Amino acid sequence: MQTSFDIIICGAGPAGSTCALALEDSGLRVALIDKQGFPRDKICGDAVAPYVPNVLNTINPKYKADFDTFKEKEIVTTLRVVAPNQKNIDLNFPREGAISMRMHLDHFLFERAEKLSNVTTFIGTAVQSVVTSPIKASVTLKDGQVLEGKIIVGCDGAQGLVAKQLTNNKIDLMHNSAAVRAYYKNVKGIPDQTFELHYLEDLMPGYFWIFPLPNGFVNVGLGMLSQTISDKKINLRKELTRIITETPYLKKRFEEAELVDSPKGYGLPLGSRKVTISGNRFMLCGDAASLIDPLSGEGIGQAMISGRYAGWQAKKCFEQQDFSAKILKAYDKMVYDKLWKEHRMHYFTQRAIANRPWLINGFANIALKNSFIMRLFQRAFW
Repeated sequence: MQTSFDIIICGAGPAGSTCALALEDSGLRVALIDKQGFPRDKICGDAVAPYVPNVLNTINPKYKADFDTFKEKEIVTTLRVVAPNQKNIDLNFPREGAISMRMHLDHFLFERAEKLSNVTTFIGTAVQSVVTSPIKASVTLKDGQVLEGKIIVGCDGAQGLVAKQLTNNKIDLMHNSAAVRAYYKNVKGIPDQTFELHYLEDLMPGYFWIFPLPNGFVNVGLGMLSQTISDKKINLRKELTRIITETPYLKKRFEEAELVDSPKGYGLPLGSRKVTISGNRFMLCGDAASLIDPLSGEGIGQAMISGRYAGWQAKKCFEQQDFSAKILKAYDKMVYDKLWKEHRMHYFTQRAIANRPWLINGFANIALKNSFIMRLFQRAFW
């Protein structure tokens, strides 16, 4: 098995596979590693931002065309925000978004990455250690293989080994959320092409979601700031069950629903603070780089954006034969120029409404009568 590469990508989810796609026709030898085989489940809200097709299009129009015909997604054009007073605010978007199980979406992206002639995959074996030096980067796998290259791209998630071993990034509960997700079938009252966020007074500062999927499936979940969970000692799995079984207007919708996959928890490192996302011979992407939207919790699109930028920056590094921390700061600039302003705005919005159900109620009441306020709502959420 080949062990010498130009670029080693740790993690083959949306960030890692997109990074590999961005290196198509680069002439660079790419190792793509993932500890699990595909298809595999990934705990997530499954929301795919409307700009994702454009990210694929900027890499190669054929990938956008493939995504357009990808069947394992439910098209959504409207976000329904349900205020604590149960007023519905329907925010209509000019571009289509989608909801797709990560089992299917990640497999879709990985299939295209593994077919590239310059990509070698190492699937089903985890990374044990990563090391960078002035002259090379190396990755040791748990099966004993040692891969060497010029640069490492860490796309291995919120608890990824690359960030742990190459940075001093630490979890900050004020900039981290936790969530639980479950899959149901036969939930009543699913609006056409609409996904839902519910703000419940006894739940705030968290939110409950209902996201439609193909074939009658629904992604149902609950997210909350980690600091609040810690301070109030909240059990999200129990809270999710309580909301579904005890909230009157939601209870009716779940009376005949079938639980397909029980609630599972995951962490959300929010993009509301800047962390180290590059250094000597490495870059971090997606959740490993703490790029999740602080308000919506969406992270797939950010992962793909950062993966694309990492691929493009890697090509520049090889053109200049420079893999230093200094040149890789250009990657930081691309990522934060694209995402930082919106993430900070969403963070302050999230903080403003955190424990103020009356504020959301007031906005909801006004937005239903005022188109300007409605547009502000729309800008805040998507």
